[in-house]
Amino acid sequence: MKSKNRLSLAFSLLLLSSVTAKAAELFFEQDRALPLVYITVAFRGGSAQDPDHKNGVTDIMGKLMLRGTKSKTKNQIDITLDQLGANLGVETHAEFVALRATVLSENLKPFLSLLSEIITSPSFRPQELEKLKKEHVSNLLDELGQDRDLIRLRFDQAYFKGHPFAKNNNGRVKDIQTLTVNDLSKQYSNLINDAQMLVLTAGDANESDFKSFMNDIAVKRADHFHIDSIPDFTNDPKKLRVVIFDKPERTQTQVMIAQRGVAFNDPRLDALQLANYAFGGGSFQSRLMIELRVKRGWTYGAGSGFKLGNQPHTWRISFFPKNGDTPAAIKEALRLVTEFRDRGLTQAEFDAAKTSLTNSAGFNYNTPSKRLENNLIEKIYHLPDGYHREFASRIQKLTLDQANQALKDFLTPERMMIGLVATSSISKAEIAKTLGMNEKDIEVQDYKSE
Repeated sequence: MKSKNRLSLAFSLLLLSSVTAKAAELFFEQDRALPLVYITVAFRGGSAQDPDHKNGVTDIMGKLMLRGTKSKTKNQIDITLDQLGANLGVETHAEFVALRATVLSENLKPFLSLLSEIITSPSFRPQELEKLKKEHVSNLLDELGQDRDLIRLRFDQAYFKGHPFAKNNNGRVKDIQTLTVNDLSKQYSNLINDAQMLVLTAGDANESDFKSFMNDIAVKRADHFHIDSIPDFTNDPKKLRVVIFDKPERTQTQVMIAQRGVAFNDPRLDALQLANYAFGGGSFQSRLMIELRVKRGWTYGAGSGFKLGNQPHTWRISFFPKNGDTPAAIKEALRLVTEFRDRGLTQAEFDAAKTSLTNSAGFNYNTPSKRLENNLIEKIYHLPDGYHREFASRIQKLTLDQANQALKDFLTPERMMIGLVATSSISKAEIAKTLGMNEKDIEVQDYKSE
């Protein structure tokens, strides 16, 4: 009983009542189990808000904020973080940018003072920008050498061409190289303000500890610039599309097959998530793993899943066969999708997926940091409070007919895009022959082309 009391949670939502901080939101959960405080400060608007030909400006802006304020150098910030027993990083996503921190609870007050300074008075020193750009470009070039990273990057750029979802969260080499301090300052002015700010905290602290922190940011960053919403994407393939991202001397092919997905608020999502689990979502008993790996030995791994946001992104399949097995593996994957749409889940698959998802659901919110992340997702993507906690109960209510009807309505195997990191001279003709396509209809792009 004592342990239960010690770990009991006092979860609350605070909408600050002061005039200065009325726009910002604070979500706080107390947990005294460990002398740690987890903090996420997020701002709505991410890489999707990067201006054309400035892809990467949001990511560089966030990273440079940690490299100096108007009164502190990068070295001074790093030393202070070490002294406080804290770590601080920044992440850029399509629809938000977030500063994430962990700090010893006894040092929370001085840490919040430092964090407020980082958010409200970054220096954007030109010399630090040039150093960061070189590091960033080097990391992007390293990604080109990793085929699994490369297929994800190039696939989205090709599928969503002309749409904000085509922008890489980490930017493009040619855009990064041209960024200036003025570019970063403009993006900072647009995104970093209290109207778009969410502060989410969990751990060994009190709700009142964050009031002055919130008020300080609200006073200093009170610009109420509202970002544009991401438009719906309407240019998805009207027929089967194949794109080879041509990379010399490949002996193995990275394959991604995708179609338009659903948004977080789609009422079919729970049913589709359950069905996806059975198809390729995380088990050696999934259809993809059984058919592509166990029975045929074409690939070590195979999976499927949704990429989610406020607007529909993609549902995607991925696997990595040897070159000689690639055409047959692609054909079989498409056959499996078609069969899944037309015949649906079996009762055994449905029951196993429901049991597995229900039993594992508790692990998605069993720590303060996980619950903090859930709150962030719920607020960024306009989901009901408790959306993640109630996942298991929603799954339990689903029927086999609901799951299979969702599949029939959703899957479009005849309109999917197939992307491959492969050597086109080896793969192109055989893929065309296997899929019954004209070879000239297969697109080839240089893997280095942005």
